[in-house]
Amino acid sequence: MEEDDASSDSEDRRQDFFARHGGVSRRAIRHEAVEPGVRGWSEVYAADGYTLRCDWSRTGTRNELAYSEIPPRAAVGTDETG
Repeated sequence: MEEDDASSDSEDRRQDFFARHGGVSRRAIRHEAVEPGVRGWSEVYAADGYTLRCDWSRTGTRNELAYSEIPPRAAVGTDETG
């Protein structure tokens, strides 16, 4: 998420996410503007391997944020179908 997209709600979501998942990971925050100024995404990582992803978009004056919590990926060589 771009810096000007950060809101108190976004910060509250991140704090809650980290509190539930063991704190902040050492992994760097990732983000990308798929269409600069129009849509993009950002991800933060928790100590237990979970990812909090925020997909954002703008249409005119309307801003939308969609959050997803993504569980850790299965270890390499394991059967993910389960």
